[in-house]
Amino acid sequence: MRTDIEEFYDIFLNSKKIEEYIRNNKKIIGTFCSYIPEEIIHAAGLVPVRLFGKTTNVTQAFSYIPNWLCYYSKRTFEEGLTGGYDFLDGFVFLTSDDTNELMYSIWKKNVKAEYSYLLQFPFAVNEISKRFFVKILNKFKKSLEDHYSVDITDEDLRNSIEIYNRYRSLLKELYKYRFYIPPKVSGSDVLKVNLASYSMLKEEFSDKIERYIDKLSNENELPGKPRLYVTGVPIYDPEVFEMIEGCGSTIIFDDLCTGSRNFDFTIDETAKDPVKAIAEGYLASKPTCGTCSRQGGFAIDERLSYINERLKTLNPDGIIILGDKGCELCAFSQIELRKELTKVKPVLYLEIDFPLAVEQHKTRIEAFIESLS
Repeated sequence: MRTDIEEFYDIFLNSKKIEEYIRNNKKIIGTFCSYIPEEIIHAAGLVPVRLFGKTTNVTQAFSYIPNWLCYYSKRTFEEGLTGGYDFLDGFVFLTSDDTNELMYSIWKKNVKAEYSYLLQFPFAVNEISKRFFVKILNKFKKSLEDHYSVDITDEDLRNSIEIYNRYRSLLKELYKYRFYIPPKVSGSDVLKVNLASYSMLKEEFSDKIERYIDKLSNENELPGKPRLYVTGVPIYDPEVFEMIEGCGSTIIFDDLCTGSRNFDFTIDETAKDPVKAIAEGYLASKPTCGTCSRQGGFAIDERLSYINERLKTLNPDGIIILGDKGCELCAFSQIELRKELTKVKPVLYLEIDFPLAVEQHKTRIEAFIESLS
C-alpha cells in the first residue's frame, strides 16, 4: 500500500501523466481555483490541471508582486516565471478573491500562454446570480470553442459531468476509510492521493483510485491516536499533514479546498441544459468558502454549519485551523471560526508559511495533542 501512495504522489510531484498527455498532443489548461468548472474544459477535449507551486524558494516573483501575498500565489507565480509551467497551452483564473483577480493580468503579461481567461464568479447565490453564472459559463464555453476550433455539445458536457461525478463519489468513498476508529488511512496519505487527481484526467484517476480503495478495504486499521479535524487554507504540501500526524495524531477529516470542499457535491447528469446544471452545482451545491454567501445569510455561517455537521458525525478529539498570513479572505473568516469552534471542541490555530517552521509548529502541536488526553 505504501508503494501505491508514493505512486499517486509521484504523478503530482513529477508531472508524469502531464508529460504523457503532451507526447499524445493533448493541450493542457491550468486552473487556479476549485470553483472553476473543469467539466467544460474537459468537454472541449482539453486536459484541465490544478496548478500548485511546488517550489518553496520564492525569489523572482518579488520583482513583480508584493511579498505579503498568500503562499499559493507566490509559489505558483514563481514556478510560472522559472519555466515550471512551460507545458501549459493556457490558464484560467476566477474572480474568487482580489488576489486571484489581480494575478490574472500579471500572469497574462509575464507567463506566456496561447490561451488565457478570467472567469467571473457571483458573490451571492440566488436566482438572479444563477442566471448570470449560466451566461458566464456559456461565454466561457464559446471562448474555448472559438480558440480551439471545437464544438462542445450537450452530450460532451453530460459525459464530462458523469466522469467528474464518479471522481467525486470515489473520493467521498476514500474519505470514509479515515472515519474508522482507528482509521485505515492517514490524512497525509489521502492528501497525496488527492494531489494526483489534480495532475491527470479524472477518468484515469477514478480507475486508479477505485483499485486502491479495493485494496484498502482489506487493510488493517492504523494505531489508535487522537483524532483531528483540519480546516482552513488550501494545503498541498503533505509535509504539513505529516508534521501534524507525526506528533501523535491522525487527521480524520479536512474540509480544505484541496480536500472535501473540492468534491463534496454532485451535478445533475440528466439535466436538459448541462451548462445550467454545472452552474447550479458549483454555485448552489458546492460547499462554501469565504467567497460566497447564500441570499439572506453569511458565508461564515454556512461554513460553520458545514463543519458542525461533520463534527457531530465524526466526533474528533480536536480541531486544527490552518492559516496563511497573506490570505486576507481567510483571515477575516478564521477569527470567527476560532471563536465559534472553541465552544464545541479544543482548537489549535497554526499560521503556515514556507519554508515550513517545523520545530516551532511541532512544539505547539505536541502540547495541543497532550492536552487532549
